[in-house]
Amino acid sequence: MLLFNLLSENAGNTGGGEGGNNYTMLIILGVLIVAFIVMTAVQNKNRKKQAQEDQARKDKLCSGTTVITIGGIMGRVVSVNNEENSFVLDTEGTKMKFDKRAIYQMQLPKKVEEEFKKEQEALAQAKLNKKKPVEAKEKVEEVTAPVEEKTEEKAE
Repeated sequence: MLLFNLLSENAGNTGGGEGGNNYTMLIILGVLIVAFIVMTAVQNKNRKKQAQEDQARKDKLCSGTTVITIGGIMGRVVSVNNEENSFVLDTEGTKMKFDKRAIYQMQLPKKVEEEFKKEQEALAQAKLNKKKPVEAKEKVEEVTAPVEEKTEEKAE
């Protein structure tokens, strides 16, 4: 409200009249709406990316993984049932069955963690390679163009 009052005072002082005041407020309101939409889109994109990474980590859940549940229970995974999307957690002799959605934090065994990191790097590289063929095609054209010119000169 204060912002619009200041804008209306500034528009009135410039001699723009009532019409200039309306356009100024509409432009600023439009800019604010566009900025809000862009910020929301970026946040959603980041949230989806994080959710995909979390789901990929949960899919790697295996025996020996240290887990902390959303209830604060800490233990090691004894078995995993992918059909039921659940796992059995051993907490110093007591075994409890949980849904994978109950995982708050997890630490995979070192071998599995290394494999997971390699897979994530490979996925990131594959995404980069999808963008690079255009650049690679341009480089091929740059390299082949002088060769074609030389062959035309020899033919003359």
